[in-house]
Amino acid sequence: MISYKTRIYYDDTDAGGVVYYANYLKLCERAKQEFFLQNGIDLFKLHNEGVLLVVSRVNAYYKKPIYLGEYVEVDVEASEVKNASLTLKFNLLVNKEIRATVDILSALIKDSKPIKLPQSIRQLYGK
Repeated sequence: MISYKTRIYYDDTDAGGVVYYANYLKLCERAKQEFFLQNGIDLFKLHNEGVLLVVSRVNAYYKKPIYLGEYVEVDVEASEVKNASLTLKFNLLVNKEIRATVDILSALIKDSKPIKLPQSIRQLYGK
C-alpha cells in the first residue's frame, strides 16, 4: 500500500467549495500513478511501448464531503488480479477519517486487445 497526499485547491471543487464528484477520480488517478512508480512500474514507459492500462469499471462511495483547503491522503492497495485485469482500492482520508472509497478495475491492452499482465504487476498482488 502507498499513500498519496495533496491539498484540495479551487480547481478541485464546485461552487460550494466541496470536491466535485468527478475530481475524486482525478485524485485516484494521481495516486495510482504514484502506486505503480513506487512499486517500480513505469506506466509512462509502458505507454511509449503501446501498452495501456485502461479503466473498465469504477465504483465510488462518497461517505462525507472533502472541502477546499483540506489535506487529503489517498491510500492505494492492490485488491484483485486476473489474467489481463487488476483492481485497485482507494481510501480518501482527511485527518485519518475515510471520506470516500473507490474501486477501479483496469485492463492492460496493446493494439486495442487485452494482454496478460506482466509478472512485475502480478507480484503486487502476491501472484
